[in-house]
Amino acid sequence: MTKIIPITIILFLALTSQAYSGSLKGTVKFSGEIPDQKPVKTGKFKKICGEEIPNQSFMVHKGGLMNAVIYLEGDDLGGEPGEFVLDQKDCRYSPHIIAGKKGSTLVIKTSDPINHNIHTYSFENDPMNLMFTPGQEEEMDLDEPEVIKVECDLHSWMVAWIVVTPNSKYSISKKDGSFEIPDIPAGTYKVKAWHEALGDLRQTVKIGDGASEVTFDFSSLAPQLSKK
Repeated sequence: MTKIIPITIILFLALTSQAYSGSLKGTVKFSGEIPDQKPVKTGKFKKICGEEIPNQSFMVHKGGLMNAVIYLEGDDLGGEPGEFVLDQKDCRYSPHIIAGKKGSTLVIKTSDPINHNIHTYSFENDPMNLMFTPGQEEEMDLDEPEVIKVECDLHSWMVAWIVVTPNSKYSISKKDGSFEIPDIPAGTYKVKAWHEALGDLRQTVKIGDGASEVTFDFSSLAPQLSKK
């Protein structure tokens, strides 16, 4: 005799067979003495670039550290590679920090009326060292996880950073240092926070149903920087 299983039981079994997912929220802090971040003088380029360029390498607001990249270590966490744009505008790279999953594409363009140079310091990915004229556009494949520094050999203050992550679970800290990484499969992970001037920190987190929280404080890593 065929047994009829109630639809409520079927739905329950289907739901419980799926792994829970959650999010990782937190704050990146710097609680040491904040170094003086003076703007950079442009010298002979001031007619085109303006007299000063803001220094973006160390941005702290009420203890919160901006522009840290936070990401989970490990592969196969879902999500697709993307396309990201790095513009040369007002004699600066915009944005200053880009993070993207391996396999993504970086579109590099220039909106300035003067020549620039793209020089990427990459080892796992093919490097680029090209002169850019107004209106030029190029693409760079971000195939392997790596932190890539980008400089302009014509304008020494122009610096950007590309963080190629192993998976799609990453975030960049906001002005107040806060960040969030959503839709993480349940499990235990090592999470890394990287900052261009301070290096990196790692913690182990457990993700379940709902939100997990973590705090990173870089102050103990940079005593020499805090004294400047």
